[in-house]
Amino acid sequence: FRLPMVKTSYQFGRPFHGKTFLVVVDSYSKWMELVLMPTMTSEKVAMILCRLFATHGLPDAVVSDNGPQFTSNEFEVFLANLGIRHILTAPFHPASNGLAERVVRSVKEALERLGPTDWQASVAKYLMTQHTTLCATTNRSPAEMLMG
Repeated sequence: FRLPMVKTSYQFGRPFHGKTFLVVVDSYSKWMELVLMPTMTSEKVAMILCRLFATHGLPDAVVSDNGPQFTSNEFEVFLANLGIRHILTAPFHPASNGLAERVVRSVKEALERLGPTDWQASVAKYLMTQHTTLCATTNRSPAEMLMG
């Protein structure tokens, strides 16, 4: 995948300071989105993805773990109706969605350093830094890779 937002990975960050978040990361640009998830239902995930797809366009493929939100019939129909291929990672093998797993870990570490006082402000600071920092593998920032 040599274009941005063609293949994206999804992973839930388990409760952190009482909050659960969805991590979305683009395989090409490493651009990420973090979304606070008040509920972790397939319907809520589909609604969030509609918003992201409206901004970034439809990916060819999405990668997720085998969580019930991603394996439900409702979610599969949602993706199929949009013509998006769904790649499920191997059960009990988190490394098969390694990019998203690493992002969840780095997000938790960064938010821990920023502190739990204002979650939205901490996420905004983290994303601004992530979007504008050069990536070691591309020598370009995710923002530059995504937007040119």
